[in-house]
Amino acid sequence: MIRIRELLAAGALGELRSLIVDHDQKISTDPKHRLQNPDLGGGALLDLGIYPISFAWDVFGQPSSVYALSSPTPTGVDQNDAIVLGYPSGAKAIMNTVLDARGPNTAVLVGTEARIEIDRTWYFPTSFSLIGPDDEVIERFEQDVPGRGMQFQADELERLVAAGEVAGTILPPAQTVAIMGTLDEIRRQIGLTYPGE
Repeated sequence: MIRIRELLAAGALGELRSLIVDHDQKISTDPKHRLQNPDLGGGALLDLGIYPISFAWDVFGQPSSVYALSSPTPTGVDQNDAIVLGYPSGAKAIMNTVLDARGPNTAVLVGTEARIEIDRTWYFPTSFSLIGPDDEVIERFEQDVPGRGMQFQADELERLVAAGEVAGTILPPAQTVAIMGTLDEIRRQIGLTYPGE
């Protein structure tokens, strides 16, 4: 993401037009499984969909419009979600998340001058290609990171504590709360509620 942010800041993609991203996993259909259980906040959106939605926020900021469709599981949580976020520039983030099927788990950022194709599994440390308008690879970014990359979150938390800071700048608390507002709007549109609401 650091390199992708650098490319975006340098204008390597031209004007951004879209983000196309999915997070699809084949999860247990056992009604007691945490993702199937409404008492545990189950469903595709809050556990899987948060990744592409946060990515869209990272790239485009706050959406000006939100559109969502969903299908429920037998337990009443959302089984799959199709989400489109719109932005004042005309750009769109098109996202899909599914709990009972394995998808490609890739992401593509499309601009007027180039695109970035992030390899499977895009939300782990992985590789990507910067591809020009004639489908030529301009840059191939590869890295060898052990594990799932969660150590970077722990490193950042350690840095914040050591510096006596209560919040970082990569994802400030206000943005986290604003992202939750987007999730709430999606939940409203798809009719997803939890016990006690």
